[in-house]
Amino acid sequence: MITPFIKELQEALRCVPSSIHIKDTLHLLFDDSSYGWGKDYPVALVHEKTRITEPSALTFFTEHDLLNEDGFTPTAYNDAQIEQIVAHVPSYIQRANYIVAQTKTIPKPTFFNKFKHDYWKKIQSVDGLEAVVDVTVLESRATECEAEASLRAIIRKRKEVHQLKKLAFVWIVETEGESTHIETVLKHYFKEDYTLLKNAEKTYCLGWSNPLQSINMRYFVCPPE
Repeated sequence: MITPFIKELQEALRCVPSSIHIKDTLHLLFDDSSYGWGKDYPVALVHEKTRITEPSALTFFTEHDLLNEDGFTPTAYNDAQIEQIVAHVPSYIQRANYIVAQTKTIPKPTFFNKFKHDYWKKIQSVDGLEAVVDVTVLESRATECEAEASLRAIIRKRKEVHQLKKLAFVWIVETEGESTHIETVLKHYFKEDYTLLKNAEKTYCLGWSNPLQSINMRYFVCPPE
């Protein structure tokens, strides 16, 4: 099903200058959109002190008041705190490539842990959010198995954050020239909800599922040996 959001994304990819690398700049193409786009949106952070194994990382969390007296991290963060975590201890935060909000105002995430000693605090709510978008850059000669491995790794990571399973999921593959193999993977995982867009010397392969939860991971294009 092609929703207004997908139509808008398709049009943006048809018109984007081929010199732009959309993995880093896709969000800049939607100034006139009613949707809000957030790059590298945080979706999970380490939950407790005992999970922080590097002494330098533990020092960082302690010195920046990111651990309470019981050894647990906060449920909410400001932008500066997120930037510091990304810069100094990136292995203790998970971020989605792009998050899309239903309005220009992108909700600030808060985090919770389901069980006391979970490794991750995960995003608590996706209210006001529309979709999670991931961009993969592949060589045009990439095989079906390579494309599938890239996609499955992303889907597994996103499904680990349970609230994200409620959102639409979009996978975009950027290639130089044409690829005859990626379409097989798109068809397998997204059924009829995919398209290939040619733009100058680039091809954008776009697949989507609403919601992410509905993607079937039981069957493979390239079954494990």
